[in-house]
Amino acid sequence: MKKCSVIVSCEHGLHARIAARVVEVAREHHATVHVSCAGCSRANACSILDLMRLGAGIGTRLEVVAEGPDEEAVVAALTDVFEGGGGI
Repeated sequence: MKKCSVIVSCEHGLHARIAARVVEVAREHHATVHVSCAGCSRANACSILDLMRLGAGIGTRLEVVAEGPDEEAVVAALTDVFEGGGGI
């Protein structure tokens, strides 16, 4: 299992386009991935609705947890998405 903390850096927070990018990246890898924040339930990173329910705004600290053969690669890729604004 691989874990890391990331900060949402997009000025509009974890909005639909970022969430869609997270889903895309999570599905490209062979690992089970969940995202959570303090006081929130855990979201499946392959579900845009789960991610949107987190309500994560700019500056929110999220924990990404991955388990599986590609766990390190998916955590690194999702760190780039969250902290880099998803390229959007």
